[in-house]
Amino acid sequence: MKTITKQLSLSAAVALALSVPAFAADTTPSFTVLALDKAPQAADVGSLATQLTSVQADVVTVLDVERAVGAIDPLQTLADQLGFAYRFVQAEVDAEGTAQGQVILSRVPVQAESGPDQIGRGYLRLADDRHVVALYAQAGADATALPALLQSSRLGAPAVLLASQAVRADGFAATAVDGVASNGFAEGRASTLDLRDGAGRKLQARLLTLPYAQGATPPQPWMDTTLGADERTRLLLGEMTQDEKFQMLRSYFGLGKDGGPLPKGAVGSAGFVPGVARLGIPAQQSADAGVGVTNPGGIRKGDFATAMPSGPSTASSWNPLIAYVGGATMGREAWQQRFNILLGGSVNLQRDPRNGRNFEYAGEDPLLGGVIVGESIRGIQSQHVISTMKHYALNDMETRRNFHSVQIGDQAMHESDLLAFEIAIELGKPGSAMCSYNKINGIYGCEHPYLMNQVLKQEWKFPGFVMSDWGGVHSGSKAALAGLDQQSAGEVFDATTFFDQPLRLAVAGGTVSQARLDDMVSRILRTMFLHGNFDNPPQHQPIDVEAGYAAAQRTVEEGSVLLRNEGNLLPLAESVKRIVIIGGHADKGVIGGGGSSMVGITAKGTNAVPGVMPTTWPGPVIFHPSSPLEALRAERPDAQITYVDGRNPAAAARAAAQADVALVFATQWSAESVDLPDMQLPDQQDALISAVAKANPKTVVVLETNGPVRTPWLAQVPALLQAWYPGIRGGEGIAALLTGKVNPSGRLPVTWVVDESQLPRPHVPGLGFNPKQPAVDIFDFDIEGANVGYKWAAAKGLVPTFAFGHGLSYSSFAYENLQVSVEGQRLVASVDVRNTGARAGADVAQLYLKLPQGHTTPIRLVGFDKVSLQPGEQRRIRIEAEPKTLADFDPTAREWKIAAGDYQLQLGRNAAEPLQVVDVTLQDTVVR
Repeated sequence: MKTITKQLSLSAAVALALSVPAFAADTTPSFTVLALDKAPQAADVGSLATQLTSVQADVVTVLDVERAVGAIDPLQTLADQLGFAYRFVQAEVDAEGTAQGQVILSRVPVQAESGPDQIGRGYLRLADDRHVVALYAQAGADATALPALLQSSRLGAPAVLLASQAVRADGFAATAVDGVASNGFAEGRASTLDLRDGAGRKLQARLLTLPYAQGATPPQPWMDTTLGADERTRLLLGEMTQDEKFQMLRSYFGLGKDGGPLPKGAVGSAGFVPGVARLGIPAQQSADAGVGVTNPGGIRKGDFATAMPSGPSTASSWNPLIAYVGGATMGREAWQQRFNILLGGSVNLQRDPRNGRNFEYAGEDPLLGGVIVGESIRGIQSQHVISTMKHYALNDMETRRNFHSVQIGDQAMHESDLLAFEIAIELGKPGSAMCSYNKINGIYGCEHPYLMNQVLKQEWKFPGFVMSDWGGVHSGSKAALAGLDQQSAGEVFDATTFFDQPLRLAVAGGTVSQARLDDMVSRILRTMFLHGNFDNPPQHQPIDVEAGYAAAQRTVEEGSVLLRNEGNLLPLAESVKRIVIIGGHADKGVIGGGGSSMVGITAKGTNAVPGVMPTTWPGPVIFHPSSPLEALRAERPDAQITYVDGRNPAAAARAAAQADVALVFATQWSAESVDLPDMQLPDQQDALISAVAKANPKTVVVLETNGPVRTPWLAQVPALLQAWYPGIRGGEGIAALLTGKVNPSGRLPVTWVVDESQLPRPHVPGLGFNPKQPAVDIFDFDIEGANVGYKWAAAKGLVPTFAFGHGLSYSSFAYENLQVSVEGQRLVASVDVRNTGARAGADVAQLYLKLPQGHTTPIRLVGFDKVSLQPGEQRRIRIEAEPKTLADFDPTAREWKIAAGDYQLQLGRNAAEPLQVVDVTLQDTVVR
């Protein structure tokens, strides 16, 4: 992090850079901030990019920027040309969508950053090969939350604070550049740069040079928190013995082998790697956490966690903040239960509603799924817990997952599943990735050099480490050379511990180089340094139960989808005094998914309905103790609310006939390791719903399912609410939605097909428990390729029951005046949104790109924004398109390319019903 530090004109700086040897310049290690007095115009970008290439400042900032709602920020275009990271820290936005804030461009890689919970401020952790800087931006006037952000994220790094207003922070000293303060540096110096705009006019700029402080070196220099993770790793690696290095490369099963004692030092979890006490290396304690921190069998006495709603529920919120807060909840509770690695961050796409593990994932679209999971990852890691992005890659079915092969072309996988992973990495920056059980084009995921070495580590520049899934390793040297860095619990789940003696022999014999071994260890150590495992180790503490409840309930409320509401049956009117609730064990709780992610112990206890089959792996079937019956009674004490279990459809129908409204709760259990045999609700629940609906025309169905199911009774049922697996506050959240205390705002993250005939693979043999036909070990994803879900429906002209993105509200919304700006790879749309109803509510504006006739993929989601409005309120919103969704992946050139041509942008509430349409012309562009 060095640059020219003398007061120079641009021409002199350029001349110096070109003519003087590097050793002649000031070589004091420094961090440099170039502050522009005002933002450039679009016409200035080309000239300014040339000048800044010569200056090589670490960070370029403009402390006071006004960004028009529909305009492409010239500073973002500048960042694209320079290859810098761009961040806009918004202070405020008016009803017309004009935003005020700060802009930061960083030449130095961003290793971590704050999430959407920070309003008016931001944090970037910047690091080169040696140094680290914690950069803070306070754009808003209210700085009351700044100290907490500093305390939670800084971890001893030297820090810089950018603030356009008079903001003070303890320990920070003002510098010679207005609006810039620092802490942890030597005395800085400032110089003026004579930059020029596109017309040759002067652009005022000040260059601040902050030398790194030279403190005393600690006895263990890798414990110096002013150094970056890479440098600390280099120092530590040089002190490790070969045995200590190998110790890092395999975890033990943290629950013990074959019912035996726990490994020494393990707290009781999925994985455990012993630390190295003499070097201060902490142990790695890994917990399963797809929907919360698990405690298998109650092995950790007294520990419990928040059972969060399922992945599709979070994705249905279409709200990055919901995903972030949910991730932060899981990360915080993991840290408080002594874990520094969370095996959460599942990005696999839903290609088939029968996949038993869909409840852990975030839907069918790579943009939506990547954003939602990326924010969840970022939330987890905000708590100094490493998130494990999984299952890499294309582990989209569970049947014979350890044996089956997914067949798919290179371009198609990049434009579908791999794009979701890539977006999640760019946004969330996970410390670890977990390779999958399955084969991809005949090669096991944990032995796949193309996916792990070439795509993940080289092309995506993923700096973290790759761990295996439990039972996913089949070799030592082959897996290591393909890019696997750590074997997980091989002594229990694999044929042998390949990353112990077999790998030692391979290194000794030269099959695996010492450099590769050191790389494997370095990736693990670097990740641990970066995420605070050394400097802020977990502490066993009571969890914040109420904070967990609040995060879970908000997810249920924003993530449940009102699919149908004929005659405005919902919300339940005050005149409704007799309500019967039928089925689904709604008197006791709400169902959850099975397998390793099951959160079996919460603050409310354990399983509310024990004994439902299966009771062994991947069960038991769990019902979280959150009763919709009791919650609805609490919301409506004026009503008579009774419960019928629904086992006898005739008895249920009789009860329904006596009620003003009948509420039928229908459930579908799914689990890891096994797929659902079909899309039908189990246990004759379709017949129950039909009988109740026939008896009472005011019937509401609430579904708690893994995903879409057949709805043969839909025409008989005026109201349908999809609640997914709603977690420990499911009952309360559902009751709030049914009564209108909360206005539904969830939108489907999947296409709700009519039945299996609308799927790319209508019949798949071997699904479910005890299948009648043997399974096949080939899943041909080339059938649909990148056309997953709504793209498949559009390509084939199918009309699903409910389109991707569909969801109703108790209010109504109108859209007007869609406008679009395009420049290079950037596309920005703006539109007026107005709440035309009588209730406050939220809608999701969805932006789709209709591709030219003849394109393999007919339509793509390119951007979205969720907006909350009071009755009658209007706001103009901004939707930025993800550049890769405008492009096709070129597997030969290894680039994303936007093809020149005429396209149509569609603004709608779902993928099938455009509300506003604008034609746009795109130019040939390579996405940077």
